[in-house]
Amino acid sequence: MSWYITFLVCGLFLIGVEIFIPGGIVGAAGAAALIGAAVIGFTIFPLWLGWLSLLLILVLTVGAAFIWMKYFPKSRMGKALSFSQHAAKKDQDHPCWKSGMKGTALSTLRPAGKALLEDEPADVIADNGTWIEKNTAIEVVRVAGNRIYVRQI
Repeated sequence: MSWYITFLVCGLFLIGVEIFIPGGIVGAAGAAALIGAAVIGFTIFPLWLGWLSLLLILVLTVGAAFIWMKYFPKSRMGKALSFSQHAAKKDQDHPCWKSGMKGTALSTLRPAGKALLEDEPADVIADNGTWIEKNTAIEVVRVAGNRIYVRQI
């Protein structure tokens, strides 16, 4: 009985640890421990309790996964491990970039560089690959995806 509980607890724990140590080895060891607990359950219990034990293992695994996915991302550690919490929004994703906006080149555009468009800094590309000198007045020609194309005024 003690091996059954040991394998059950270790299996659930190792599958939970898999989030911190990706690669599948720890998760596979946890799955093997849970399978071992199921096999031991069939040997130490009568057949109907063996099936009940297997059902308990499945319910515990699904329940633990559900609780983990629901509450872990909201925890302090979950937020620290989440990439989406730290992803910076790129300036090109700003919805206000539109054709016809005017600004100034903050660097020489060869053909890409920095510009100030209506008091907002942005990474821009000179249209048709032309070079535009620093502090030159520019205008947005078009916006395609995350690229802002400009031309000299």
